[in-house]
Amino acid sequence: MTTTIRQSVLTLSAGEIGRPGPFPPLEAEAVTRLRADATSVPDDIAARVAAAPPPWSFPYHPQSEYDRERRTRDIDVVVLENEHLRATIVPSLGGRIWSLVDVASGAELLSANKAFQPANLALRDAWFAGGVEFNIGMRGHSPTTCDPLHAAVVDGPGGAPGLRMWEFERARGLVFAIDVHLAHDSDLLAVHVRVVNPDTAPASMYWWTNIAVPETDGTRVIAASRTTYASDYSGRLVGIDAPYRGDIDITLPGQHPGAADYFFDGTGIDVPWITAIGEDGTGLLHASTARLVGRKLFCWGNGQGARRWQEWLSPEGGRYAEIQAGLAPTQFEYLEMPARAEWSWTEVFGKVRIDGAGPEHATPDAIQAADRDVQTRLSTHDIDALHGELSDFARRAPLSILNRGSGWGAVERTLRRADEWIDETPTPFPVVEGDDSAPWNDLVVHGVIPPTAFVGSHVRGDRWERHLRSIPGAEADAFAQYHLGVLAHVAGDADAARAHLRASNAAAPSAAATRALGFVALQQGDAADAARHLRDAIALTSAGSPERAALILETLDVLRRAGDFEQVRGLAITALRDEVLTGSVTARVRLALVEAELEVGDRESAAALLRGGGILPANFREGEDRIAMLWQRAFGEKPPRELDFSMFEGAEVL
Repeated sequence: MTTTIRQSVLTLSAGEIGRPGPFPPLEAEAVTRLRADATSVPDDIAARVAAAPPPWSFPYHPQSEYDRERRTRDIDVVVLENEHLRATIVPSLGGRIWSLVDVASGAELLSANKAFQPANLALRDAWFAGGVEFNIGMRGHSPTTCDPLHAAVVDGPGGAPGLRMWEFERARGLVFAIDVHLAHDSDLLAVHVRVVNPDTAPASMYWWTNIAVPETDGTRVIAASRTTYASDYSGRLVGIDAPYRGDIDITLPGQHPGAADYFFDGTGIDVPWITAIGEDGTGLLHASTARLVGRKLFCWGNGQGARRWQEWLSPEGGRYAEIQAGLAPTQFEYLEMPARAEWSWTEVFGKVRIDGAGPEHATPDAIQAADRDVQTRLSTHDIDALHGELSDFARRAPLSILNRGSGWGAVERTLRRADEWIDETPTPFPVVEGDDSAPWNDLVVHGVIPPTAFVGSHVRGDRWERHLRSIPGAEADAFAQYHLGVLAHVAGDADAARAHLRASNAAAPSAAATRALGFVALQQGDAADAARHLRDAIALTSAGSPERAALILETLDVLRRAGDFEQVRGLAITALRDEVLTGSVTARVRLALVEAELEVGDRESAAALLRGGGILPANFREGEDRIAMLWQRAFGEKPPRELDFSMFEGAEVL
């Protein structure tokens, strides 16, 4: 059977992502700065961990407008198939490889989710479990993970058709392309990734491929490297004597007591690999060229909260673990990508059988069996030669367009001079009418300034600052001054940000500029002043608008950080009584009120609110233990199972 490519639909129970939120994030995500253990983590890794910037998805807006009311939907997919494998890919959802089936046996090699249920695990909020996810830009899942990518049919080795997906990633200013190939007679799915930095300055580069695999108590995960670093969310990264951490066998994720990350450093290995093996000895093999040095195992753990999280993400059943591959030894590092550089690598996915790696075998024997059988499996495939061949195809023009991504690549092409952009032959970027980039395209091409109220999308970088300053009359234009203020704030220049934002409000008062003034104050440590600005911003919005709801939540959060729980209580009560709020917003306002009641000493009211329900938002955040903490404070006990998301319970402190 020769390789075929076809468009199809995936019919399943699915939620809707909804429109992006009205405002961008104006502060980096608060994360615990990881401490690399000096005695067990090499100096170069420790230095990169220490230098890593906090995750910040600006200029992307959050994707929080979803609920848990699923209905049967048809999702457009592309299917690549030959006599060995059938891959189902979803260009409209970040290019996710949804499914990879071994044709002969009918076995699913990935954890293919039976439902599409967004949940809050990404920097932009919305994320979904299952399949193979491609992450570029920063830790916390790619900003494009729930966005459409450009997609087209391309030529492949031996005339087999392939699929190319590409986009301009705006946070880092990088162009990336993912070519998925399945040669006519191949039993390995090949993914060739090409990343280009079009800029004249270096870029912070981050890439991890996340692969969901089925998990049972007997699933075993083994990687090529034995050099292993562990993190269990205690704020430390330490080297361990793999395959054991104390009395924990890390190769058996289904038996792991708590949530943990294990990183396997493949530096110096010609073909790094990792495999997840089921109890019957078969499973998934992932291997790559040497540039992709990192491998990772993520364990959910066996706590009640961890199991609840898996149900939350896979509501129609199925435990899973994640095996991953990245450009650096750990996910806490970024690499400097030189100006005008191009990086590429090739990854392969396929079925593997390993005799002697089941849970009944001793772990050292299982590792030896995996080393032997994986090398045998790969011996008939020259991954480096395949990479060279695919690199040639990666520079060829696409044959026919299957899906449209965003128009931001076209806008950037127009903004930049010809010598500061890329050869678009393999990755053409069209202007996309109706896209959130369209007003910016009009600004660059025609000099048309969007209406003052336009804040539906944002831009980032020095070029945009220079262009905004060059607009005739920019010094008195509310739109230009607002965006210059935001850019100054993101760059850390509080005085310039404040001046621009005040000038914007002087020209035309807006909730957006007033909100941004609040975040300037917050950046300088004045939460009380920040809350005042945010309250003023609320007053500039209309009842029932998305802007008003977003500002209410941000104001409650800032008041909490200021320790002003009387104000939290008052705003929450008023919002619940007078505002038109969506389900998730209502739940978060109720949680804020529960906390405020506890802080002001009214435990009885807090307990009544908790018992009354409606406190679990659809976008409850991964790692968020707020409900469990509030329940414990109110009742002196753990919450009921349906509210227990304490995924780190059972994790040892490193």
